[in-house]
Amino acid sequence: MTLGTFHISTMNLILWGCVIWLPAFMAVILRNETKFKKNLSMGVTLPQEAREDEEVVAILDSFKKQLTVATVLVTLIALPCMFISKAGTAMTIWMIWLLFAMVIPYVPYVTHHKKLKQLKEERGWKQAASTTRVVELSGAVYNIKWMSPVIFFVPLALSLLPILFDKTMALIYLIDSAMVLFCWFAYRYLYRNKAELVDDNIALTEALTRIRRQSWGQVWLACAWFMAILSFIMMLLTDWSDSLALFTVLAFSAVFVFGTLYIEMRTRKLQEQLTAQCGTDFYVDEDDYWIWGQFYYNPNDNRLLINNRTGVNTTVNLAKRSGQIFMGATLVLLLCMPFLGVWMDKLDNTPVGIELTSEAIISTHTGVEYEVPLDSITYMEYVAEKPKLKRTAGTGMENVLKGRFGTPWGSASICVDPNTLPYIYLETDDGKRYLFGDSDRADTEAVYQQLIIKLQK
Repeated sequence: MTLGTFHISTMNLILWGCVIWLPAFMAVILRNETKFKKNLSMGVTLPQEAREDEEVVAILDSFKKQLTVATVLVTLIALPCMFISKAGTAMTIWMIWLLFAMVIPYVPYVTHHKKLKQLKEERGWKQAASTTRVVELSGAVYNIKWMSPVIFFVPLALSLLPILFDKTMALIYLIDSAMVLFCWFAYRYLYRNKAELVDDNIALTEALTRIRRQSWGQVWLACAWFMAILSFIMMLLTDWSDSLALFTVLAFSAVFVFGTLYIEMRTRKLQEQLTAQCGTDFYVDEDDYWIWGQFYYNPNDNRLLINNRTGVNTTVNLAKRSGQIFMGATLVLLLCMPFLGVWMDKLDNTPVGIELTSEAIISTHTGVEYEVPLDSITYMEYVAEKPKLKRTAGTGMENVLKGRFGTPWGSASICVDPNTLPYIYLETDDGKRYLFGDSDRADTEAVYQQLIIKLQK
């Protein structure tokens, strides 16, 4: 990846491409919530007769209209963000927009969920499920076998293979491989082993449980293959420009997102079809355990992980302290997203420096980045022209490049201002390479001249 040609307009376009699809993605999921699956619509359990009820239909139609308006407005608000010129400011505004994009569609969802639940109470549609009958059906899940871990071995092996051809990015390939292992772990252990109960039809329960388990496995297997293929893409695109490489990764990620969305929507469609005639007699009603139809809270359930009521995903039991901690930590991380831009601004606006002491040459940025003892230096070169650099692990911004980079001399640790030459290239007796540069040209030249004198002594 050639650095120095990756302008802020390109970064804005990439940021836009990474997040602009989120409102539409959420709209597809939330709109699907209005379709009856497992006697549920918008998180409310309703009997068969409610599906054609005029008031129910009116509430669902009202929600769909408000959801469409919210989706269009949130998307339009994002368009001006593309023209923000400063990287840190752009990132901050995008992260704030992202938070609103995740919250705003749920405002009409929650209000209409409450209306639907109130109507359910007024009509006397609340069902008191029989605990005995439900427990008797829970054994249906044990007839379904887990996929063999060997299936995840192939993507794991492929994710490690690029290390043989490109050791400079070995850390990235190892991270991808670790993610493949996590995909197997998540498939096997982040799923609640519970029957998909709708009514007292055992065959239906087994079918729904099998479909969900299979879809769960397909999602995590797709994630494993995504990480394996991503390793090869990173290896193949190392000589491409930053913008072209990022666009390629973005396009591949889009294919993955739409692939997993297809699995989710296919699962929901099967749930809808198989339960189309349910809800006429006995049916499971767990609405009291679901806040706004989205958050599970059941003090009588000792399990942390809970299957979502429809689709493929899982959630946590907020009645458990660990569930509260997990959800709280997730909320804190989301609220901290805008500060990523503040951090980027600090990085980008802090000048790169070089200091020379009697014992070492020191490269600084937000702190001491590298310290090279003078007695370890075996080779030094004055770099007057900008070399071709390939980032393997580190920071690449408008005013600072630091970390591990591929250089004309080989893999090196660098800390330079890409807008200011010259640089100083160093090799040490332990085989390490360094490329330093100050944001002030005069300081770099002064350090180089002093370094010549010190090394000649």
